[in-house]
Amino acid sequence: LCVLGELYIIFTKSNYLLYLCHLFLCHDILLTEFVKVECKEEYHGVYGQQSLLQCNVKAVQNVTISTVTWKNVEVDTLLLEYHQDTFNLIPGFEFAEPSWNKNNMNVSLLLTNTKMADKGVYECMVGTDRGDDKATTSLSVTGESCTVYSSTKYVTIFCNSTGGQQKGLIQWFYQFGTNCTANAELLAKKTDDKPFSLSSKLTVLKATYSGSTNYSCTVHNTNGVQERKASFEIPFVSGQNPKPASLPYSLILILIIVNNSHNKSQPYNERTTCH
Repeated sequence: LCVLGELYIIFTKSNYLLYLCHLFLCHDILLTEFVKVECKEEYHGVYGQQSLLQCNVKAVQNVTISTVTWKNVEVDTLLLEYHQDTFNLIPGFEFAEPSWNKNNMNVSLLLTNTKMADKGVYECMVGTDRGDDKATTSLSVTGESCTVYSSTKYVTIFCNSTGGQQKGLIQWFYQFGTNCTANAELLAKKTDDKPFSLSSKLTVLKATYSGSTNYSCTVHNTNGVQERKASFEIPFVSGQNPKPASLPYSLILILIIVNNSHNKSQPYNERTTCH
């Protein structure tokens, strides 16, 4: 590695100072190999949740860290800085280790509340008493996993998804694969961080007391590719003659509607009907 050693052989007899210069220069070059910052190439974050960009300092012997900086390369903004026992942190960014100190080789960055604007390339630079090094990693951000919940009073199911960059679409499916999206209402709006928030409401029009009913909602991007899926089960009381006192009033009405539909001449097909 130290090519200058050849020059030392030529000039050492005539100039001892030249030898010292070469010696110190070679020493500085070798120091850079004592310290290495290693980061995973890419990380995936979810809007509204924590994201961890993990980086560690690898050294051939014990070192003491004097400086750590984290920045978003694309906007060239310092997010976290440590220098000589002084911390400078932007809100929302901190060391992954709560009690981090200069002897801790884990210099990972924690994003406490990931936003769509946080995606991009990040650079971690570390300075020690044995040399300096830096490494980069990238963060991609997607929308939050859809949340499904229901209101048993009105027998209505909601599917919410936040954090999408574009409007997207929510589809509904009955337990046997029947598409119920036509019976649902979709609302899309932008939040403060400029991603889209999707909310879809599906009202249950029919029900059966022969068992539980399963529904699934899927979130698709503008290209129609499915990104998220969540399922929900609506329990119903089993038995031929359920007692009115054991069911919410709205469910009793639904059971009456179902029973009336069975009295019609056309048979009721559970596999092809969205309840």
